[in-house]
Formats: sequence, structure tokens, C-alpha cells
Amino acid sequence: MSIHSARLCAMTCVVALVMLSGCVGLGESGSHGLPDMQPEQPNVVSLQADDWYILYSAGLPSNPSSDPDGAWSFDFPSFQAGGHVNYIESPFQATIPLHSVSVVFKVESEAPQYVVMDTTDHLPATCRLMIEQQNDNMSDPNGRWWANASIYNLGSQDNQIISFTIPFTSDQWTNVIGQANASAFAAALSNIGWVGITFGGQYFAGHGVAIRGGSSKFVLISYSVE
Repeated sequence: MSIHSARLCAMTCVVALVMLSGCVGLGESGSHGLPDMQPEQPNVVSLQADDWYILYSAGLPSNPSSDPDGAWSFDFPSFQAGGHVNYIESPFQATIPLHSVSVVFKVESEAPQYVVMDTTDHLPATCRLMIEQQNDNMSDPNGRWWANASIYNLGSQDNQIISFTIPFTSDQWTNVIGQANASAFAAALSNIGWVGITFGGQYFAGHGVAIRGGSSKFVLISYSVE
């Protein structure tokens, strides 16, 4: 089942600050900073689990697991045990013009009780597509970009196939502080180094999600850039 659009909260100056989607020290433990990795092939998003990295998270391994129902998967970690998932990324290099990114996934869950880790954010918990510049220092507001129309509210259509295709046009993407900027986005796209999915709430795209009850597993089926 496809989701074609998602509504962002109205952006006042206060909300623009609240929509800071990531910063140094997103998670209390786990991997911090991007690994020094290059993709095996240019213009191809690997679907091998070992080529994806779970970052700024806790209670999870460094990589997701291979999954017979898709490319890879992970179980949402326990809030009570101090776990959370924030970013999952894979290295990417482009040598041709890029037009769009597509993802297909499902969330297999049973009575899940999702938790948004940032106490200034609020439910529903979300996941959404992002891209990151090569050698991003996590402080440049234009280092990471999120696709607004790819927001999926966890629990809303769990146990169904979800798909998005988002064009690489500046009106579809916002930076760390929730701003659209055509020239900055073009510069980031021309220097793309990573693609991925982040987990957070309605305001903070990558500040983490956990589960306090029930069960939930995220299964990536496909992820491609063209």
C-alpha cells in the first residue's frame, strides 16, 4: 500500500527550531559518527544488511540482520532496557544525475507501544527517508536532508507494505532546521555520501524511537536511487 503524502506541523519560528532533526550525540550510546566507508558500486544502494549501519542508537547491533521477507530487518529495542533506534544508513556514491529515491518496507507489529525518546517531541513515532553529504560533520544544517512526503507514522499501517517514491526536487526536502533551500539541497545532492532512514517523533526526525510494550520489527524490502 502506498502513502503519497504526509502532513508536517505548521512551521513557526519556534517549530523551525524544534524541528532540529539531528545533532552530535543523538544517542547516549552506540555508534557515533559515520563509518569511513565507500559503496562497492557507484549509483547503487546495497541491500546487504552488512552494508547498512545502525547509528546513534542503543540496544541494537552495529548492523541490521538479513531477513527472508526482505533485505534486512531489526526489532525495535526496549525502552525499559535503555534501547532506542535513531539512524540507519548505507554509503552511496553518485556519478550520474539523480532523479528520485524509492523505498518499500513493512513494520510487523503486535500491540506495539512506541516511545519517542526526545521528551520535547510527541507521538506518533515516525520513520522517514534522509540523505547525507559525504564527510558531514553533523553540525552543518545543510549536511542532512529529509523527504517530507516520506513520513510514516509507526503503528498507523503496520503489517502492510508501505512504499514511497520521492523526487530529488528541493521543494520535497528540508534540512536539519526544517528549511527548504534549493541551492543548498543541490550542493548536498551533488556530494551525496549516504542514504538512509531515521526514527523520531513529529518534530525531531532522528532523535530515536523505542518500544515499551508489544512487539515491532522493521523490514526493509527495497531501497533504490535513480
